[in-house]
Amino acid sequence: MPNTDEMGQAKLRLREIERQPNSYVNDTLQFFYLNRICRNYTLLTRLSADSGLFFSEKLYQKATLLKHNGNQLRALFYQSNLYLKKNLFTKSLEANLNTLKKCEEGTKPCDEIWRINLRFGQIYYQIKEYEKVIPYIQKTIDYLENMPSLPNSLKLQLAECYRLSGISNQLIGKNETAKKMFLNVVKYSELGKNDIQIAYAKSVMGDYYLEVEKNAEEAQKYFDEADAIFSKSGYQQGQTSLYSSYVTLYKLKQELPKAEKYAQLMLQSAYQSKSSDILYRSFVDLSEISENLNKHDKALQYYRQAITVRDSSLKAQKINDLGEIQKRFELEQMKFRFDNDKNLAQKQADAIQRINQIKLLVAQNEKQKLVQRGLELVQIGLQKDIKNTTESQQRNQEIKQLKINQLAKNLLLENEKQKTLLLIVLLVSALSILAVGYSVFLRNKNKELVNKNNEIQEALLKGQTIERKRVASELHDNVGSLLSAVRVSLLTLNRQKLPSHDQKVFAQIQSMVEGACNEVRLISHNLLPEELEKYGLQTALEKMFERLNFSTRIDFTLNAKGLKEMEDSKVVINRKTSFHIYSICLELINNILKHSKANDAALTFRKNGETIEVFMRDNGVGLNEEQQENGFKNIRERVEALKGKLSILSEKGEGSRVQISIPINQPAYVAWQI
Repeated sequence: MPNTDEMGQAKLRLREIERQPNSYVNDTLQFFYLNRICRNYTLLTRLSADSGLFFSEKLYQKATLLKHNGNQLRALFYQSNLYLKKNLFTKSLEANLNTLKKCEEGTKPCDEIWRINLRFGQIYYQIKEYEKVIPYIQKTIDYLENMPSLPNSLKLQLAECYRLSGISNQLIGKNETAKKMFLNVVKYSELGKNDIQIAYAKSVMGDYYLEVEKNAEEAQKYFDEADAIFSKSGYQQGQTSLYSSYVTLYKLKQELPKAEKYAQLMLQSAYQSKSSDILYRSFVDLSEISENLNKHDKALQYYRQAITVRDSSLKAQKINDLGEIQKRFELEQMKFRFDNDKNLAQKQADAIQRINQIKLLVAQNEKQKLVQRGLELVQIGLQKDIKNTTESQQRNQEIKQLKINQLAKNLLLENEKQKTLLLIVLLVSALSILAVGYSVFLRNKNKELVNKNNEIQEALLKGQTIERKRVASELHDNVGSLLSAVRVSLLTLNRQKLPSHDQKVFAQIQSMVEGACNEVRLISHNLLPEELEKYGLQTALEKMFERLNFSTRIDFTLNAKGLKEMEDSKVVINRKTSFHIYSICLELINNILKHSKANDAALTFRKNGETIEVFMRDNGVGLNEEQQENGFKNIRERVEALKGKLSILSEKGEGSRVQISIPINQPAYVAWQI
């Protein structure tokens, strides 16, 4: 079970360590707490999977940076589990294939291979490819059964493997094999000493006797044992899971009142869990039981309700079936590419090995030839040495004379080279002096241009600020006043004397005028808020978020902890940078309001050394490439002007995340504004 207190403490400790300088101890602690957080997220519901994926990706990036293979493996395995919780089977398989690839990169056997095979089996089980489930699960079973002194946790894991294999074998018609698997589920659940899992194992065994062998007495024995364990443990969910089995059991035994009792309990459970499948089965069972009890009116009523539920869920089922087909196709394609790459790599390795063997044989053959040729040359050389001794003595005398003549020529050439080198050195020195002087001249000119450019940019910024104030004032004083006058004029009209149709038109006009007033007030304030000049960036953003939460349907959250840390450390963001950061935040919020269709968004500031980091995320529909290109044009230019970095992460249906890093108090030189 997940430990939320432990996970919360781990997150706090992780944030503290991340603010400290990098060291071996801090890196080790970060790995420890990231693993603890990811492990707890894999035990939570699928709603928490996105947060778990964020921390698992953080673990993977850290492990990749430090080349820590073990933590890379764990991060990929966490991702596979979390994608499986979200029913993103293609991504789950991709993460598991990457885990397998990373596992096979090592020089020694990988201890995690059984977990990878188990994950393959679970993925194929979820998409109902039962024939592919069996070999992967069997590999896991073989590995675990050969482990010495198996701990209780792995005994329970082994019981789960037998359960998956048993159900898969039963669904493809291998009933005898399925029965052996289910018996092992009971065996290893009892060895693992977990009452709840023992109860579920007995219910699975009972279902087998009921559905396959039609042995009602044996099935009831297992169901009653499971129900007793669930009741003793106070596990209501387990007792609820037995209702359908008891209905089938008592129908087989022709004890219809008992069957009707459990069918009613199953119907109540279906309404509570809002499960259309259980609801449909409940109505069908109640209709059949009522018919056999000669309650024909009730039977007809239940039958009609079953038809209604079936028709309402038929379209959704077809869509799910199409989705399952698509997921299976994508999984097959990915597995084919992985196997193909693996086979190609193996063939390349075999070819290289054969080439090396051929080269070795050729080298050995050449070596033998060289040895034989060397012996022949030695023999010939000995014969020639005696003949050449006399001739060499005469030649030596001639060579000595030639060397003396050559030395004289070399002395003359060396003198000429020294004279030429001296002229070149003098010429290069003169050119260097000219180049240095010209460089100093250009540097002075460049400084003048930079100073002029700074003055121009300062004037532009000042002018734009004045223009913003003027436009905001015009909107507030003129347009706002005009709309207020219209609103007051509307209020003077006697609405009750108008016809009913005109009253609706009057209400619509009044609503539109109110909306226009609010919109003008918001636009005029956001053009250049008074708080930005008087109190600074943090206060301006807080006021803006108050207005947004008051006037929009999106829940906006501001985390200005990074700005507070800068204030505490007496770091002041200059006026230009504050203005640009505020404008960037405003652009990001406008994008969310226009395109995201989100209901939740958050803006976070974090101080990272000499850099302020801005994070914006929403849970909307995401942005396509065209929206990222056009919607972020002004933001990208402002970030570049601040010498910062911009990163956009958005997938269709997954929301958007924007990260911006800006050096503190860098000059902002831009020729455009707003």
